[in-house]
Amino acid sequence: MHKLIIQKIMEYINEFHKEWIERTRQSIASWSKQPVSPEDVKKQQEMLNKQRAIRESKLKS
Repeated sequence: MHKLIIQKIMEYINEFHKEWIERTRQSIASWSKQPVSPEDVKKQQEMLNKQRAIRESKLKS
């Protein structure tokens, strides 16, 4: 009984990862078709910098 439960959990996890990998591949394919402007790159970097600053300030607290 215990082995069956573990097997079902592992099947669920494997299926979840397969779906996640496929969604990631589709996203990458979609992103590669869309050219990114320098302005978009700058905005994205600014957002990432803000997120990092927030994360680092929380770690120091």
